[in-house]
Amino acid sequence: MGNARGNARLGRLVSRRQALGLGVLGAAGAAMALAGCGGSSDGSAATSDGSGSGSGSYKVALVISGPKNDGGWGQGHFESLKSAVESHPNWEMLEPKENVADADAASAAQSYVDMGVNLIIATGNEFVSAWGDVVAEAADSNPDVKFLMTNTDPKADLADYETLDNLETVQVNLRQTGALAGIAAGLMTATGHIGFIGGMRLPTTLSKYAAFLAAAQKVRPGTEGHYNFEAGFTDASFGTKITEQWINTNGVDVMWGDASAVDNGARQALENAGAETHFDIAQPIDIVGSDEPTVITSTVTDWMFGQAMDEIEGGSYGGGKVIEANMDNGGVYLGKFSDKVPADVQAKIGEYADQVKAGTFLSDDEYEAVYNTL
Repeated sequence: MGNARGNARLGRLVSRRQALGLGVLGAAGAAMALAGCGGSSDGSAATSDGSGSGSGSYKVALVISGPKNDGGWGQGHFESLKSAVESHPNWEMLEPKENVADADAASAAQSYVDMGVNLIIATGNEFVSAWGDVVAEAADSNPDVKFLMTNTDPKADLADYETLDNLETVQVNLRQTGALAGIAAGLMTATGHIGFIGGMRLPTTLSKYAAFLAAAQKVRPGTEGHYNFEAGFTDASFGTKITEQWINTNGVDVMWGDASAVDNGARQALENAGAETHFDIAQPIDIVGSDEPTVITSTVTDWMFGQAMDEIEGGSYGGGKVIEANMDNGGVYLGKFSDKVPADVQAKIGEYADQVKAGTFLSDDEYEAVYNTL
């Protein structure tokens, strides 16, 4: 908590489902989960919310450990897939399976295999261990069925898989994402104190924070970062409490988070402290607008599902390839700016963002100087 050093880094990614299992679902998080549980679990095509797309010759479906409209992780995947389907007329998106527990993960995937779904997507590395047999059996019995796992490292997470012939993964350029957030935070903080909340001490979360603080310090030397990597992903009230503490004790006036519902609580604390002087950078979807008075911009992730669809149509999909979401292919970018960000600051952010895209903004030494303290 705070600037104190945490425990030793995890050697491999921990699943978000495991992280969720370590926390208690707060009242705000529970309400959000209930709001997102209205979808069917039978794999029928989505309808009234626009997530379906005709009756294409290819079908795609998501398996999510939480709700699809959580305002964060699940919704980011859901909206990325909707966008991809809209630009691929031969594809139909089925209703996702939401709030899938580890014990149900294999049967959820198998049900889509039995339907002949062409692309089955795991939203994170939660289901890696559970899906091994399903992937292997599908490779033999249903060769037209493919699997895609986001936030998954084939070498670390899929070493025990019998085959990767029908599988690919997506990884996000986290240094770019963190740097974009840090640039905005460094240019918008008046106090020189910025905060970050992570749901759990994941290697991906540490990478985001290291780039975030290193970038902020580069555009505003002396910036101090305050962090918590053990907030869980569901208890909004925790986000409110820790952010209030940092505001009152350290003068934190800009936040960025990686904790789904907990980030909503942080935004509430910022609003309580004054939305004209306390700001939030959202992720992974663009939520700038009147409903979020403290959000000044968003670091947005497009999970590159369209590329996977193109590969399937072209017959080149599989082999354990990694699709990277980055600034070059539109997988990572800053969303809209609030009018609270002055025009000259927006211009500076744009100039620095060009350097991030070109790989010239942060050096390895600058990034590692922060990462090695965590």
